[in-house]
Amino acid sequence: MALGIGKNKKDLLSEAIAKAVGAGRAVEVETVDFSDPNRPKTCLEIDFPLLPINQIAQIEGNAGKPIYQMSKWWARRRSSVLRALLLAAAMRAPEDGASAAKKVWEVYYANHQRKNPFKDLKVADIFMGGGTTIVEGSRLGMQMFGSDLNPVAWFVVKNEMAQVNPDEVRALLADIEAEVKPQIMPFYACDCPRGHKGKWTRISTGETMPEDFDALNLSPEERKDYNYEGPEIIYVFWAKHGPCSVTGCGHRTPIMTSPVMAVKTITVKAWQDYECSNCRNELDVEADEARMAPSVPLYIAPNEKKYAILNEQFGVICPHCGHREQHPRIAGESLHKIKTKNKKIELSLLVHPDWLKGAPKYDANGNEFGGSATDSAESTAAWNDERAKTLRLLEVRGELPETVTCPETGVTFSSSEGTVPKKSNFACQAPTCGQVQDVLTSIKHSGKTGPACGLCDSGLLLDL
Repeated sequence: MALGIGKNKKDLLSEAIAKAVGAGRAVEVETVDFSDPNRPKTCLEIDFPLLPINQIAQIEGNAGKPIYQMSKWWARRRSSVLRALLLAAAMRAPEDGASAAKKVWEVYYANHQRKNPFKDLKVADIFMGGGTTIVEGSRLGMQMFGSDLNPVAWFVVKNEMAQVNPDEVRALLADIEAEVKPQIMPFYACDCPRGHKGKWTRISTGETMPEDFDALNLSPEERKDYNYEGPEIIYVFWAKHGPCSVTGCGHRTPIMTSPVMAVKTITVKAWQDYECSNCRNELDVEADEARMAPSVPLYIAPNEKKYAILNEQFGVICPHCGHREQHPRIAGESLHKIKTKNKKIELSLLVHPDWLKGAPKYDANGNEFGGSATDSAESTAAWNDERAKTLRLLEVRGELPETVTCPETGVTFSSSEGTVPKKSNFACQAPTCGQVQDVLTSIKHSGKTGPACGLCDSGLLLDL
C-alpha cells in the first residue's frame, strides 16, 4: 500500500483514518470511459488500500447491516471490501501512481450520490449470489445488473433491492405473528430460574388460567384464543449420542469434545477497588449479578478478583471476611454518587461429568429408549426423562481453568476433556466398555439416526 515512505503500518493506518474523517461529504471523483480502448488506468490497476480496508472489514463485517440479514448467504463477502473494489475500479488513477490507494481511501466514506459521479457507469455481476456487489454498487449510484442460475439468489437480491413501505412490512409481520405465535408459544413458555412464572389468559373471556394450565393440551385452533406473558425459552442445546456398536453393549454416549457448552462475556456496572471497612481488603462492588444460568452452581476461577453484588436492602457483604455494610462508601462518599465503570465478566457453562457418562440402550423393563428421528414419541419422551436424571450444569466465572470443582457434588473434573479422543470418534462411557469407535460407523450400525436429547434445565432457559 503506497501511502507514504518510511512509515510503519500502524502510522499509515492512523494517517489514513484521520484523512477519512469527513464521512458523508459530497465529492466529485473522476472516472474513465470504459468504451475507449486507450483509456487511462483506474486506481485498482495501480494500487489498493489494503491495510485500512482489511481492518474495517474485520471490525465491520455484515452483522450490523439489516439489508444483508435478508438471507444468510453461504458465501457473502464483506460489503466494505466490495465497496472499496468498486470505487477503485471506477476511479481514474492519479498521475502519481503512488497515491492511487490513498485517493480511494480518502473518498471511501464520502457521499457519492449527491453529485452522482458514477451515474453513467454500468456494472454487471453475472454470478451475483447474495447480491453484496449489487447493493454496494447501487449505494454508490452505479447502474447495477445482476444474474444467477440459483433461484434463491435471484429471490434474495430482488427483495434486497425492492422498494417497500415500512408500515406495510410491519403490518405483515404483525399478521404473521398473530397467526403463528399462539401455535408455538406453548413450546417456549417456562418458569424463570429466579422464580417468576408466566401467565396464560383466555382472550375471549379475559380469564386468567390457573398455574397448572397446560397449553399443549389445546388443539391448534383453540390456542388462538389464548395469550401468554412471561419467561420464554431462549436456547436449547441438543446433544447427539453415539450408540456403542460393541456386541452386547449399545450404551449411548454424548458426543462432546469438551464439557463446555456455552461461553459468554457479560458487561455489568461496577464500583472497582472498593475497600472493606472491616478487613481493608479490596473488592469490586457490582450493580447486578452476572450469570448465564442463575439456578445452577457457580464456580469462581482462582484468578478471578473478589467481588460482591450490591443489594439495595442488605448492602454489601465482603467476600473476604463476611462483613456486611449497610451503606457502603468509597473514600467517604456514598457509593451511589461515584461513577461506575463497565466491567466485562467471562462466563462458561459446563455439563457435569455424570451426564457425560451417557445412558444405556434399554430401560429397566427392557424397552429400548427412543431419541432417533424414526422412534415413537413415547420412547423418545422416556429417553429425555432418562437423560434428565443426571443432568447437572456448572457455571464458571472468570478465565476457565484446566480443572473445575462442582460446589454441590465436590467432583473435580477437566474443563477440556470430553468423550471425543480423536476426530470423528467417541469413547463409549459404559463402565465395562470404553471402546473407541468411529461416529459414522456406529450410527450406521444401529440402523437409525443418532439419538439426540435436549441439554437444558430451568436455569438456562431465560438468561443465556
